[in-house]
Amino acid sequence: MQPMGFHLGLSEVFMVILFIGLPIITLIHLAKKRLSAIPLAIWALSICIVPILGSVAYWIVRPTSESQA
Repeated sequence: MQPMGFHLGLSEVFMVILFIGLPIITLIHLAKKRLSAIPLAIWALSICIVPILGSVAYWIVRPTSESQA
């Protein structure tokens, strides 16, 4: 038997990093984009409300900056 205490397996550590790290990285990337206020707010809210789904959707869609469009 394992002793009672703080013990996380590799999968648990990966899930914590995924749930915390992916939305933070996505929000940082979003902040560097030059989007108008409404699309920026929609993306930021979707990432904050449903972090994993919003982040994955952002990386799939990859909105272009207005200066590039």
